[in-house]
Amino acid sequence: MKGNKYFLRVMALALLSCMAVACSLKKDAGGQEYDLMQNLTARYNIVYHGRKIIDDVERENFASYRDNYQQLLPVLIEPTDATASANTPLMDSVIGKALDIINRKEKSKYINEAYLLTGKANYLKENYYNAVEFFSYVANTFADMPEYRQAALVWKARSFMQLGNLTAAGLVLDTVFAGLETEKKSVGLAFATQAKYYLLTHDEASAITMLQQALDHTRHKPTKLRWHFLLGQLLQKHDRREEAYGHYSRVVKSNAPYEMSFHAGLNRVFLVTAENASPDERVRLLRRMLRDGKNTAFRDQIYYQIGEVFYADSNLSEALVNYERALRESTDNRYQTARTYLRLADHHFERADYQIAKLYYDSVGMSLPTDFPDAGAVQRKIANLDELIGQLRIIAYQDSLQYLAGLDDGQRQVAMDSIVARAYAQIRAKEEVKQAANVRSDRRSPFDDLRGMTASYTDNRFYFNNPDAMGMGQAEFRRKWGNRELRDNWRFSDMAGSGAQVNASNPAGREEQAAALPDTAVVDSAAWAAQLREHYLLALPDTEEEMTLSNSQIHDALLRVGTIYRDDLRDNKAAAEVYESLLERYPDTKEAALLYYNLYRLYTDVNEQRATEYREKLLAEFPQSLYSNLVRDPLYLTKLEQQKRVLDQAYEEIYTRYTEQRYTDVVEEVTDILEQGQGREQIRSQLAYLRALAVGRIAGLDTFENALLQLVREFPEDSLVTPLATQHLAFIEANRDTLSSRVYALQGIEAARDRFVDEPTVTLWPQLVIRRGPDRPRPRRELAVGAAIQTGIRTSGTLESGGGITRQQLARTADVGEIGPNTYRNLELLPDSATYYFVINVTSERINLAPSRFGLGQFNRARYSGAAISHQLKVVNGENQLVYIGPFNTYEQASLYERRILPVLPDIMKIPADYYNTFVITESNFGTLSDFDKIDDYHAIYWEQENEGTSE
Repeated sequence: MKGNKYFLRVMALALLSCMAVACSLKKDAGGQEYDLMQNLTARYNIVYHGRKIIDDVERENFASYRDNYQQLLPVLIEPTDATASANTPLMDSVIGKALDIINRKEKSKYINEAYLLTGKANYLKENYYNAVEFFSYVANTFADMPEYRQAALVWKARSFMQLGNLTAAGLVLDTVFAGLETEKKSVGLAFATQAKYYLLTHDEASAITMLQQALDHTRHKPTKLRWHFLLGQLLQKHDRREEAYGHYSRVVKSNAPYEMSFHAGLNRVFLVTAENASPDERVRLLRRMLRDGKNTAFRDQIYYQIGEVFYADSNLSEALVNYERALRESTDNRYQTARTYLRLADHHFERADYQIAKLYYDSVGMSLPTDFPDAGAVQRKIANLDELIGQLRIIAYQDSLQYLAGLDDGQRQVAMDSIVARAYAQIRAKEEVKQAANVRSDRRSPFDDLRGMTASYTDNRFYFNNPDAMGMGQAEFRRKWGNRELRDNWRFSDMAGSGAQVNASNPAGREEQAAALPDTAVVDSAAWAAQLREHYLLALPDTEEEMTLSNSQIHDALLRVGTIYRDDLRDNKAAAEVYESLLERYPDTKEAALLYYNLYRLYTDVNEQRATEYREKLLAEFPQSLYSNLVRDPLYLTKLEQQKRVLDQAYEEIYTRYTEQRYTDVVEEVTDILEQGQGREQIRSQLAYLRALAVGRIAGLDTFENALLQLVREFPEDSLVTPLATQHLAFIEANRDTLSSRVYALQGIEAARDRFVDEPTVTLWPQLVIRRGPDRPRPRRELAVGAAIQTGIRTSGTLESGGGITRQQLARTADVGEIGPNTYRNLELLPDSATYYFVINVTSERINLAPSRFGLGQFNRARYSGAAISHQLKVVNGENQLVYIGPFNTYEQASLYERRILPVLPDIMKIPADYYNTFVITESNFGTLSDFDKIDDYHAIYWEQENEGTSE
């Protein structure tokens, strides 16, 4: 008996050994050996748990995501910073388990699953670059396994979309759909991913088709309900109302979360379908929703939708009442608050009630969520609103004046009554808006949401926990807006104080300031009405000259409005409408070529027929204009810049030959260049002037006079050297008897005689080519102008070497400090009266500026003949060259010089534009520019001042 037991044990051990050997030698259908034990442990100990962790995390992400049903729902719930951070330990655990299979269980059948799990774990950690690599490996290495290949490609496409690489994502999806029929398990995810791709590329029609396919291949009911809702939103947006109604109804009739069901019902009510065709029926259904106690948190949205129904039915009074009711409802839905404010702002803006619109737009800016649809466009409109409204008011004001000027006395009196009544109504409406805003601010502050937000951030990555960031923001705010009280409509708190200074130098601005008289008057007094009438009557353009000026202001304002819409607001449709209105109103405008070109560009890829129409008009009416050349050759400006650089180099070389008294070479080389007929006329005219001077050095008066006459004939429109040549010809005519006896028309400059042509004394430079030195030092962010150096400027205004200014004056600093109410110009930095210089800052000490300074002399002699201004050069710290022109006695004089020279400065300076910049500076602050950083800081502060002054 005992022997039998022993025998059975031996046989069992032998059997187990045989089984183990058999398992270790087992092969799959492809002939690949695998280990049964490794398969068992990999599948049930690692793969099962890895899949479960991934599924649990995705389920938790789905459940915790809070949808905003007032904007398009996302197709797929993607990881966020918060979820990725929270799930990182779990994902690291999955990656560790998968690596255990890859490194220790290489004989198992789950190597492919391990790599796929690693890719998904990296995806859920937001390590998208790593995820792409793992998914690519799976798709390429296991291409013969459709289940893994297709899943990997779909996840790879999702990773590319998360990285913002839509081009790569599109290529991967093309590969997915090329073999979609071979594997059915991940088909629903593939269609959903393709739908997401189409939404990101703004192809909503294709996204609808993909979502419909995704619904047919998905069993997860919560996901299907979200997609039904999203399809309803997309179909409603594309005016496919019956289909949208059907998808919303699927959500309403399901066991969807109440918030989703409510919004589906709300959107469904607004749709005009057979079931609710009339506005009255839709309003009745919405008011019934108001009475439902479960909808208390959504009353603002319901009132808004009621307002939308009335607005669509042109019942504006009821619409506005319900919009205001929506604002009075106290909720935490900043999205709906911003939406309502924006609706009211746009309404008043379209009705030209600009002051009221500005108040509402300010409220939009205070409540605008970052995920608001087209938030960027809204922010751009708010940022550029003041200038846009200013130009539109100029147009409206001048139109009113022209209309009144065309009426007889009786009709004008009736029209004036209407203007006064409208102005009074606008003021009352503005006051009501302010009062309502104050009431709402007492009930709820737009910053209330920040209290909850700050509790969840404890480090300085959050803006309001970072004192440095807040300090910079406060300084920037004070610099732009001044010291404003924290209250509603803060932008307008100092309007009366700053308006006069803004418009002081602008005639149109002064008219607008006068037109805004009702805003600051006592509106219920007869004196106010009489004053308004008198203002309009005195401003009537009742002469031809005044009418021309009025039309000019309208023309320029329309052109500026179009530019604002095109460049600042990026609203091409509105820009095209304004440009076409301008052409219709002023068909003989001098800006027709520019308008045709802009309309051609705006309609390209939008309305090719209109684009072709304006292209043909441009080429037919202005064949030689810059814009026609751009239409023919999009690279025209690049080629023109290349030609300019070549001609600038040639000018520099020829100018050097002139200073070396090689006059014959100058004449021959300039003649060769001019005969080629290439390059901009501004440079060619300067070369022609240099040739004329060289002729004067080697020939008699008649030859020199003919050279000047030829220059005037060939370049009649030139504003730089042609006026100078005309002066020379007048001098010749007045002094012909004295000059005719000369052997050479031009002689060396002598102190004992009058100068004929005032040529500057030139010091030759050792090198004549531009060589880039070492990289510029990184500019500091503060304006540090404490240490003073010797300027070489005398207080008397003569530009000689040496000092005539005290060290105390030089040590004065341009302290930006705390600035008061915004007047667009820091009067401490740039006072009205002081000794000023216009400065050209060249950012390299190696560049030869002699040819450029010669051009500056030409400009000064042509535009400022007889003025006591000159130009001089100062090298700063071996880094910069400052060419300073002056002195000017007031800021206005220096600013006027700047405005005159900047348009022609690219033609005067014979160096690339990226090598220099310009600014205006007082004599005292000029002495503080002792190194590159201080110059760079001052330039940044100066242009910030200038740009703010022109952008408001």
